[in-house]
Order: sequence, then structure tokens, then C-alpha cells
Amino acid sequence: MRILVIALVFLVAGCGAIPGLGADGKKHDQLVKYAQCLRQQGVNASDPPADKDEFNLDARGVPKDKLEAALNTCKEYAPKQEPPSAEDLDRMRKTAACLRRNGVEASDPTVADPGIRVGTPPPGKDVDAIMTACRKEVGE
Repeated sequence: MRILVIALVFLVAGCGAIPGLGADGKKHDQLVKYAQCLRQQGVNASDPPADKDEFNLDARGVPKDKLEAALNTCKEYAPKQEPPSAEDLDRMRKTAACLRRNGVEASDPTVADPGIRVGTPPPGKDVDAIMTACRKEVGE
């Protein structure tokens, strides 16, 4: 399974795709339940399209403690992920470096913690535009 650049959490602010389990019936239903649970907790998460194994999470404006509580509350529905391949991990690290070069605080992913935690962008900067440019730069 290909791990997406942004896996699961933006701790302070951000949005991104949540990797799923595949778009087949039961697995897709699990992702829908996960997105619904997150919305019930006050986090903006869209239902996954029928033909995709991901959905969008937008945690901008959600306090860190509220986001962590929502993720904990909904963890029974969270997708199970395989560890990232060396290639995926390298691409995620390059993406994190690109974000930092553009003024966005971003953690380096590891095998144990493959997500990129993204902080609030500098004033006047659009994290979505920066993320799009960084994905393009690293070939995402």
C-alpha cells in the first residue's frame, strides 16, 4: 500500500489525505465510519469517494488537544496501515524538508511514525498551496 505524504494528523493546523484500506465494500465502510466519527468530534473530515482509499481531513482551527481527543475517540475506526516503503519514507522526508524551506513547521516522518505533523504556516502563507508545490517538487 502506498503511504500518502500526510498520514493522519496535522497537530496544529493543516489538511491532507488520510490513507485508507482500499475502496472495497467493508473497508470503505470503515473509512466512512472513521470520517463520520471525526466530524461528530468537531473535525472536518469528508467521506471517502467510492473509488478512492482516502479522504480529506482539515484540522485548521482545531485545538491540538481537541484533535488528539477526537483521534483517540475514533481510533476503533482508524485505518490500519502497513509500514511505509523506503521509497515512500524518503518522499515524505523530502516533502517535510520542502515544507520547512517554505516556512511551515513540519516533523520528519519515521518508520514508527510515518505522518508529517504540520504547524501553522507563517502569516500570509497558504499551507494548501505550499503542500501542493511540495508534492509536485517531490513527484507525488
